[in-house]
Amino acid sequence: MIRKKGQFVRIDTPHTTLVLDPERGEAVYYGEKLGAACEFAAFAGAGRRIFTVFGRAGGTEHSVALYNADGGTTADFRLSRSRILAEKPALPDLPSSYGEGKTLELRYTDAPTKVALLLYFTAFEDSDVIAVSAQLCNGSKKPVRLRRLMSLQIDLPGAGYRVHTFEGGWARERHEEVRRLDSGVFVNQWTTGYSSHARNPFVVAEGDRGLFGFNLVYSGNHKEVFECDGILSTRVLIGMNDFLFDWELLPGESFAAPEAVMCYAPDEDALRSRMQAFVSEHIVRGKWKKRERPVLINNWEGTYFDFTEEKLLDLCAAAKEAGMELFVLDDGWFGKRDSDTCSLGDWQDNPEKTGGGLDSLAAKIREQGLAFGIWMEPEMISEDSDLYRAHPNYAMKIPGRVPERQRNQLMLNLADERVQNFIVRSVSDVLTRSGAAYLKWDFNRSMSDCFGKGVAAGEYFHRYMLGYYRVVAKLVKKFPNVLFEGCAGGGGRFDLGILCYFPQIWTSDDTDARMRVDIQRGTSYAYPQSTMGAHVSACPNHQTFDDNPLSARFHVACGGVLGYELDLTKLSAEERAQIKEQVSFYKENRKLLQFGEQHRISGSPAVEGFITVAKDASAAIAVVNILQVVPSQPDLFVRFAGLNPSAVYEVTQVGTDERFTAGGDLLMKGCLPLRSLWLEKRDKSCSGGIISRMYLIKKCKAR
Repeated sequence: MIRKKGQFVRIDTPHTTLVLDPERGEAVYYGEKLGAACEFAAFAGAGRRIFTVFGRAGGTEHSVALYNADGGTTADFRLSRSRILAEKPALPDLPSSYGEGKTLELRYTDAPTKVALLLYFTAFEDSDVIAVSAQLCNGSKKPVRLRRLMSLQIDLPGAGYRVHTFEGGWARERHEEVRRLDSGVFVNQWTTGYSSHARNPFVVAEGDRGLFGFNLVYSGNHKEVFECDGILSTRVLIGMNDFLFDWELLPGESFAAPEAVMCYAPDEDALRSRMQAFVSEHIVRGKWKKRERPVLINNWEGTYFDFTEEKLLDLCAAAKEAGMELFVLDDGWFGKRDSDTCSLGDWQDNPEKTGGGLDSLAAKIREQGLAFGIWMEPEMISEDSDLYRAHPNYAMKIPGRVPERQRNQLMLNLADERVQNFIVRSVSDVLTRSGAAYLKWDFNRSMSDCFGKGVAAGEYFHRYMLGYYRVVAKLVKKFPNVLFEGCAGGGGRFDLGILCYFPQIWTSDDTDARMRVDIQRGTSYAYPQSTMGAHVSACPNHQTFDDNPLSARFHVACGGVLGYELDLTKLSAEERAQIKEQVSFYKENRKLLQFGEQHRISGSPAVEGFITVAKDASAAIAVVNILQVVPSQPDLFVRFAGLNPSAVYEVTQVGTDERFTAGGDLLMKGCLPLRSLWLEKRDKSCSGGIISRMYLIKKCKAR
């Protein structure tokens, strides 16, 4: 709800309030919801800005920097219009959230030049999230060069905030890191053209009043700045990175920054729930938004490049016997692709591997009762390819220089509309002739040698992203029934921008259950489990060489969208029977596991896990993991979350006859002992792995 009250604008969600003083360009209050009778005048004028311009705000970090139309390097933006729009406006050429209704528009104008800054605020009632965006409009008669336009600025009162970031690298994405900021500047950013494995754009500021979460609806270079003066306030800036950014705005043109979102919550669990609900309802869209996702088998870790049609059909037969629903053909099916040194861009069948061709292979797989899916890496090109020999100008490289090669490949120049159209045609052709129901879209290197003929260097990164969004928008519209899964060497592009087009993302190339515990825990802070691809793979694991019981690998994968990635034909009859039971259990409880409310459980320091609860709290599935066992360990225990404290539940340990009943309040506040868990005998072939249990929790009566 958005209401004007004198000089103030109040934006309410069910549990939060944001109060703005548009005339001053300040945020008077943001946090827990205020009562209806509040007056704000006494609290105004504290200087907590919602935007600042370089050259007019001292030496602090600023949200706007430009070379103005009068030749200066600043602007004096004064409020010229404040209005409440009936609908949320779409951002031109960029992904953004959708739904809800009213939006606050604040227009600030620099009188001498007629350059205007527009800020937009939209409140999402069902998730307590506020979306914020910024645009700069050149109303002058001279060009303006924009050097920085952050999407969101808010000054939080006080110092000493604990800043949570989600960091790592390839195969160890989104591990939570926490730093206390008492003074100075802390920056979370990435500068090589994608949101990155190393630093996700989601960040949190935790203070005495609760937690403030921020994210960016963008897949390219990003920057999140926290600046604390040590006394009065902590400035937060969220937006597109201004690294090498220099955008020329001609008279009459506008520039839209990507959308940012913010959310206040009193504790971590509430923040997690609100951010996940926002993504589920206002970012993910299309046919697969609430549709149950199929259990898939991917051949990559089972065969890598070494496969034939016969091998694939044998694998499909085993997958069908296990109850799986979708076969995904990964890298190596096209051109002369027997290694990662060639053929990217040549999206034509390799008959030695696909038999009668992709269409024939897909038909045979469907005859076995499985849907067909396929892997592509559409943004890349190999120098040893027919595409490169015919169109070397399609590659991203600087004329006269030897380009940097990563994974033996170059990137395509998506700032070029001809290249965009080539990708649309190529992907459309593969999807059409194979009849694929699923596409895994990979992206295996960062940008270097950024150059596009006719594209200003300071505009290249963003024009690439605009080209990428144009391509994927066309494809998802053309193929609305295809399930697209994003991938970037695993989870290197796990962000809200991708999720506006692809309803799920491959969370990490690391399929080890122990590693996936931390990766999926960090990811779930901001993204729902329905967006996280999670596979059961072989042991010893191919990334860590770790051993984990098959049951534990399954339990951890149930924290996302379940798939399998191993050679089923090499497993024992006992293992295949176990997988068949796993798939059956998952399909029976799939709606709950994919679309329930997921909470992290608490308990002993060695205990980790999650619980996924139905919307009405009538049922839940909990996974409890012990990552480390030490001698003379104290009694272990767990507490669940998200249940109805007034209900009585029957709790069954999955795979055993062990069951008991308990009240929801006791399950959440008590200490369920796990004394036998670290003593239990595990599969002899899986030594040194995590120990895991799964509980099925069903409401049996109300008190």
